[in-house]
Amino acid sequence: MADDEDEELRRQTEDEPKKKKKKKKPKTDDSGAAEGGGDGEAPRKKKKKKKKPALDEEGGAAAADDDVDDGDKKPAAKKKKKKKKPVDQSDGQIEAHSDQLQQEQDNYYGGAAVAAVAAASTAGAYQQDSNGDDMGAERKKKEDDYNASYYDGNDGDVEMAMKNNGGGYDEAYCFEADTEIMAEIQQDNTVQVDESGGIQAFVAETIEIDGDDVGIIKSDAEIEAEEKRKYVKYFGAAVCCLVVVVVAVAVPLTLKFTKNVVNKTRYVSDPPTEPPSQMPSIMPSGQPTSTKFMEIVDFLMPLSGNALKVQGSPQYKAAMWMESGDMMPNSRGGTGLSIDDAGFTQRYIMALFYYAMDGDNWVQKQGWLSEKSECEWFGIDGFSAGCGSDGIGGCIKRSDFEGDYNKVCRLSMGRLNNLFGEFPKEMGQLEQMRYVEIQDDWLIGTIPTEMGRGWRKLHTFLIGGNVMHGGIPSSFANNDFLGTVFIDRNNFNGTWPTVFDTLKNLEWLDAEGNDFTGTLSPGIGELKSLRIFNINNNSISGNLPDTFDESNLMEDFEVAYNKFSSTLPESLGKAKFLKDLRASGNQISGGIPVSYYNLKNLEELYLDNNRMVGELPQTYEPFYDGLQELSVHSNMGMKGRFPVENFEKTLRVKVIELHNTEMTGQISENICGRLDPNLSYTRLKTITADCEKIKCSCCTCYKDGKIESTYP
Repeated sequence: MADDEDEELRRQTEDEPKKKKKKKKPKTDDSGAAEGGGDGEAPRKKKKKKKKPALDEEGGAAAADDDVDDGDKKPAAKKKKKKKKPVDQSDGQIEAHSDQLQQEQDNYYGGAAVAAVAAASTAGAYQQDSNGDDMGAERKKKEDDYNASYYDGNDGDVEMAMKNNGGGYDEAYCFEADTEIMAEIQQDNTVQVDESGGIQAFVAETIEIDGDDVGIIKSDAEIEAEEKRKYVKYFGAAVCCLVVVVVAVAVPLTLKFTKNVVNKTRYVSDPPTEPPSQMPSIMPSGQPTSTKFMEIVDFLMPLSGNALKVQGSPQYKAAMWMESGDMMPNSRGGTGLSIDDAGFTQRYIMALFYYAMDGDNWVQKQGWLSEKSECEWFGIDGFSAGCGSDGIGGCIKRSDFEGDYNKVCRLSMGRLNNLFGEFPKEMGQLEQMRYVEIQDDWLIGTIPTEMGRGWRKLHTFLIGGNVMHGGIPSSFANNDFLGTVFIDRNNFNGTWPTVFDTLKNLEWLDAEGNDFTGTLSPGIGELKSLRIFNINNNSISGNLPDTFDESNLMEDFEVAYNKFSSTLPESLGKAKFLKDLRASGNQISGGIPVSYYNLKNLEELYLDNNRMVGELPQTYEPFYDGLQELSVHSNMGMKGRFPVENFEKTLRVKVIELHNTEMTGQISENICGRLDPNLSYTRLKTITADCEKIKCSCCTCYKDGKIESTYP
């Protein structure tokens, strides 16, 4: 029966796949010479192997046979932690000697790495059967003989690793332990080593089990290389994430700052006869579709047209604000006005003005688009003639004789407030408008015709220092209230607007620094209320109007640096309030009219750079009394003696320019003495002459049209 069991055990063992064996090292004798080696073969050091332990009847570790004949040993095959074939333990149980061994095997089995466990005293215990025969002992002896032949005669120490199979330790894998490694491990005190040098219990986290159940111990270099690969992978992932974050932040910022470039889009609220292709015929699908917004659009369509349907237009933004952005309390206990409220259209127009003029970038914008009434917003609030009062706001109040209560009547944005954009045509609906001031800003485009039709009560219109072009709409004609118009320093062009001839109450017209052409009509001289008329630096030609009379209130008549070619108007001498006459830089011919001698209020007379002839009056005339500035230079037709005695009698003269003429004479020391910088009110600032013709010790001297010397 024992023979049958032994035979079956051998067959099971032979059926298992055999492991690939490494070459065996030759055995060395006691003197260190290799057995069976050649003369040139280096001696090898004999390694001590751990003996295979056996269990006694009580489960203890059986002592290994110490007296094994060394001559029977076979050369040990050096293997890389290669597991041996399992020994069948059908009659015995392998007990684990450590709870820690059980836990670590369970943790590492089935993962990427399985802990290699070396346990001393793990041999199977063979027991005798219950009848007391020696069959168990005999079977044990045969098994020992089989193991000796299986391990190639290995009688040294053997390391064993336990394998848990279904909860029981029924297989043992043996591997060789290098003596030098064992000595190093024992020296480091990292694991426990028994007296024979074997590992009692050792868990190595760096052992992996390959597909052939072979334990592989990784070197430090391999572990470090694996860690580096892991770090490189993590670093690459981090860099990718960083790039994504940078792009996600940079793109919106780039779009935002690019959007802030001064590149304004102007929206014309007048729908053209044939709408351009880019103008949508219906509301884009991206627009809000709330009932209130649709009602607002329908209500405002007659006023603003298709511009309400263009996303981003001032009209669209203003309608959106009226729909959901206005926080002004209403009579229904909520916020915002509805289309049925009386002030809805006016509030919409003022919000439209804000968006059309780039209100977000204004220097001063107190109150705009706030919950306050528009009458209290900056520029509207305040007092102007016939409009509002201090502390009440810039709207018509109920006690006014004319006008409706809470109607906007002034818009004074001051100077340099950084307004940029066009006047919306809807501004013409503000029919109570009296006062408008937007100067030295960035108004562009033209003046809407609707403003001329609607602003019939406007008395002050100040838009100087902008970049507007075109002309003055004829709709402003016959405005009985319009008294002050500043359109200076713009790019207005075209022929001179005759609409000004119809403004009977016009008092101050400043159109300096534009590109007007054409001629002045005689109607300018018929404006009896006109006090200041300034069209310097244009391109107007022809004759100067000669229709003035004693009823004219003209104080300043400035037509310098145009292309007039007539003589000075004789009738202008009847304007008894005339203080300033500037006609420099034209092609005016003739002499100074005698009627001018009686202009006793005349203070400034600039006739230089013309084609004038004649001489200054030699007798003392009334116009010398108040004369402070006289410039007749660069008129080669001017001749005669300079009447110095007439200027000695006035203490207010500040400018005398006589160069590039044919005049003669001498400047007295009394006149030169007024160049004293210690003087203030009576100080003479400038005196020029052709010093070869007019003797002068204090003049800036010219010769052939160029400065020859200066004083002092």
